[in-house]
Amino acid sequence: MFEQNTEEAILKRMMNRVPDTLDKREGSIIYNALAPAAQEVAKMYSDMDYFLKCTFVSPDMPEEYLDLRVAEEGLKREMATSSIKKAYFYGQENESIDVPIGSRFSIEDFDFIVTEKISTGVFKMKCESLGVESNSITGQLIPIEYIEGLSIATLGELLIPGEDEENNLSLFNRYIEHLNEKPYGGNIADYKINTRAIEGVGTVKVFPIWNGGGTIKIVFLDSDYSVPTKELIDKVQTTLDPVSNQGKGLGIAPVGHVVTVLGSKNIEITIETKLLLKRGLTIGQVQEDIKKIINEYLKQLRKQWHEEDNTIVRISQIEARILNVEGVADLFNTKINGKEENLSLESVEVPSLKEVILNEKEIN
Repeated sequence: MFEQNTEEAILKRMMNRVPDTLDKREGSIIYNALAPAAQEVAKMYSDMDYFLKCTFVSPDMPEEYLDLRVAEEGLKREMATSSIKKAYFYGQENESIDVPIGSRFSIEDFDFIVTEKISTGVFKMKCESLGVESNSITGQLIPIEYIEGLSIATLGELLIPGEDEENNLSLFNRYIEHLNEKPYGGNIADYKINTRAIEGVGTVKVFPIWNGGGTIKIVFLDSDYSVPTKELIDKVQTTLDPVSNQGKGLGIAPVGHVVTVLGSKNIEITIETKLLLKRGLTIGQVQEDIKKIINEYLKQLRKQWHEEDNTIVRISQIEARILNVEGVADLFNTKINGKEENLSLESVEVPSLKEVILNEKEIN
């Protein structure tokens, strides 16, 4: 807004106000007196411009100022959380054994601590580092302190994903949604906001009156935009409306609301296509890149799943991405699950990649 008020422009305006009968040349007393003032005034305009950017909410404003603005509406930035994973422990004879709660183990660059027993030899473990990086880690655990009788410790499947600290764009979008869809007393916006606030939850769909008056169905993806585990589904159910006391208002749901929580339904996708490759290349050299870009496309669809009534996996989008892979010259006869047509999913269904079948087109 104040870009035109540069130091040079301000100094020129000042000098124009001084009579030409006085010495205004660079190095003169008048010039040397006005130049520092012009610098300070230009800095003031720059600070005013920055102040305006911090006044009106946008995802580009500094984090601390966005935090202050959204706090006026009772919102706050979601902090980073730790992943919760399942681990398995075995003794000398390969029998399952228990380990003490609080035992610590390391794997790659991460440390995990035993927090809860699931069954004999099976425990929940919490990563001591925050964020998403530990979500995909599996393999052999190394005890940080000696545990008698322990022979093998293995880190297994993800129960509750870890999350990074919420970025500005996500917080801004939540703020705008909060302003446009006022949450109140168990309306759809209220259920969306309260469900997303639960640790490990990503996108959410709310189905009111799905099984008669007072019934609510919540379907969601985890914070990694994958189908949630049973443990996370149970956690969300208990937080919103405990099964043992459904409709009694002992969770977040109002009295009289019977809430059913489900995870989205995973639909596996097989992509098949014929490729025309650039000279000297083979299918194996482009296979992983193609799988990666298709996985990214399907994850993008899962991120947007809550915005659509029905998710559509489009052949045109898949082909456009494959053509951007280095080494691919052209492609033909792309199929999704055996058909050369778009795949339309139901409202609770999300796509994930099962397999990519690539064939090289013969040149006549």
